[in-house]
Amino acid sequence: VAVQASKDAKHYIRELRAFRRRHRHLKGVFLVQDGDPSHTAAATSAYWEGCGGWWRPRRTPVHASWLNQAEPLIEGFAYHYLKRGSWASRQEFIEHVSDSGPEYNRLYAHPFEWYWTNHKMREWFAKHAP
Repeated sequence: VAVQASKDAKHYIRELRAFRRRHRHLKGVFLVQDGDPSHTAAATSAYWEGCGGWWRPRRTPVHASWLNQAEPLIEGFAYHYLKRGSWASRQEFIEHVSDSGPEYNRLYAHPFEWYWTNHKMREWFAKHAP
């Protein structure tokens, strides 16, 4: 797990490079992400262009954070482990999150049914595509 000091393109690119080093055996990766400024920065685009197509970034539609599967996880985790919490330091917070993860997975994580069908996606795309 990477916890960056700042949420910007410089730190994001550093993590992308680290991921690629760890997974150099792969032929490439589709990277689905939202429109966060670190994802859309010129420096990030330049990094991807220099990677020879190894990264295949895809963006979720604008105002469609509900497509991001991390959102329900973060919301559920925050409800059980962050609500009304107070930590004396950044490091203490990181340790709390790291220590709480296994318990959250054991007690609360569960599969859920995904209702967004291929047909609905195609309808949305036909209506919103340029």
